Amino acid sequence: MKLERRAPLRELRRGGRGQARNRAGAAVLEWTTRAPSGRFTVEIVPRPDDGDWTAAVLAAIERPGAPAVGLASISSVHWSDGGVVDMDRVGAALCRQGAMLLVDATHAVGVMTIDVRSLDPDFLVFPTYKWLLGPYARAFLYVAKRRQDGVPLEQTSYGRRAITSERESYYRDTEFVAGARRFDMGERDHFISLEMASIGMEMMAQWGCDVVQERLRVLTARLADELRNGGVTIPDAAVRAPHILSVQFPTGMPERLIERLAAERVYVAPRVGRVRISPHVYNDEEDIDRFVATFRRLACS
Repeated sequence: MKLERRAPLRELRRGGRGQARNRAGAAVLEWTTRAPSGRFTVEIVPRPDDGDWTAAVLAAIERPGAPAVGLASISSVHWSDGGVVDMDRVGAALCRQGAMLLVDATHAVGVMTIDVRSLDPDFLVFPTYKWLLGPYARAFLYVAKRRQDGVPLEQTSYGRRAITSERESYYRDTEFVAGARRFDMGERDHFISLEMASIGMEMMAQWGCDVVQERLRVLTARLADELRNGGVTIPDAAVRAPHILSVQFPTGMPERLIERLAAERVYVAPRVGRVRISPHVYNDEEDIDRFVATFRRLACS
């Protein structure tokens, strides 16, 4: 990535314990791979001990004497611990430095309200298979108008003005089409998954983020209350997303805990030494109570 700013530059990335270890690691690998040729450095913000990702990111952006930030690549809700970033405050701090903002909204869209008109990111991306109840292999990218003249990752015929196999003159006009459609994935016309993604997003939009968020907040709060005295640590509600609960084990995760839970049809995700619990609208209080009982029996035995 070529960043049109003064050198030296920083690409700011939100990480975990200072390491690029996450499902969104592709972004970290992209920046670190391009850093030498792009003549910028990559700075990964380590997980704060108090769980306040907003304060940690702001401190990294505004650190006295640090080079200017060229681009900040941030998950608005952290993939491992559910920590939430106040994107309005972070976006304002980046704007003061003239930095670009790329938001990975994987764990936010569908539950938390995101308004690109007010946030004004340069790029925002999210898949449908997480909180939008959609299929795998479908994701959506928002590109601000000021960035829509970029070069796409995939070179497709429909990303060009006039390349058509139906006519004898195949390469009639190889310039990119105007707007963000030039960034479309290859084989975009996979109609089954498009319909699935559409139905999921329409359903979530009809319910509304506020209603979904409040319902999931009730479930995660119930989990937190029941688990807090079970020898685990849980981030404070003020610094975590309302729909994700991260459980950490001060003495280490019990051996084969995830497998033993799965054997009893209780499915959670191991994430960097933690257990990530992500209830959705198809879960209810009975599910929560069964999870707590099973977790206590297996984790504390």
